[in-house]
Amino acid sequence: MISPNASVFARSNRVGGPALRAAAAPPNPNLAMRAAATALDAASTRELSLSLIWRELARGVSRVVDGFFSDSRCYLVLALDTNRVPTPIEGRRLEILEAVLGGLRQKNIAMDRKLAPSTVALNSRLALEGLGAVGKPSRAHPLLMLAARAAGEPSLALARCASLVGADARELRVISRPRPDLTLEPVLPAAEMAVIRSLVEGLSYQEIARERGTSTRTVANQISAVFRRLHVSGRNELVQRLFFADSLGTIEPARDTPVPPSARQVVAAADSARCSA
Repeated sequence: MISPNASVFARSNRVGGPALRAAAAPPNPNLAMRAAATALDAASTRELSLSLIWRELARGVSRVVDGFFSDSRCYLVLALDTNRVPTPIEGRRLEILEAVLGGLRQKNIAMDRKLAPSTVALNSRLALEGLGAVGKPSRAHPLLMLAARAAGEPSLALARCASLVGADARELRVISRPRPDLTLEPVLPAAEMAVIRSLVEGLSYQEIARERGTSTRTVANQISAVFRRLHVSGRNELVQRLFFADSLGTIEPARDTPVPPSARQVVAAADSARCSA
């Protein structure tokens, strides 16, 4: 099964039916474990509060050992480690991580707390590593972000939950929810949608450009266009907003998305054509 040292971030792979897409790139993801986790999750009817999951992570009772995506869902795999003395994350470091994962910009957090931006960046990174997650807090797994927000709003969200036993006899808990970016499929052009899906999965602009065979500038322009229409300033704020689809009612259509003409416009065009005939 999965190694405890496996990174949260690894590239996309196909296992059987749907594509299992991981959050970013290191080698040797355990595809067999992911396939088993996905199958168990699909059959599960159990749900668990994300606020409870966050408390366990912060107390050091469980740790993140993997994170990946299918075409329709995002997954976290957590190890319940009862043989180890827990190392909790608490105090200012935990508060900073919760603020960053909640979508606040690190610069604003630094100003509010009268801290240096480098202090905020360091504390959020060390706190994330303390949860078992590898990578930048600005590219954290969406379920970690939602769980961090649920810490202050316990009734906020539930996640589907399934369990399996790893090769080292530890219990592994599979947590999943629908991908947050699914709410954008009806309103974004295909190219922008593909870029946003990769961004949500934790890829950097450079990684997305390499994956798509395009320039980093093109990727940055596409992402900026979506940010403007959704009125968000960064990736974490975007993910938080996407988890609450009701707030997307004001999204502006893409400029290259055709807007159907109204009945009045159709009649006016017909009248104009008859007059010029």
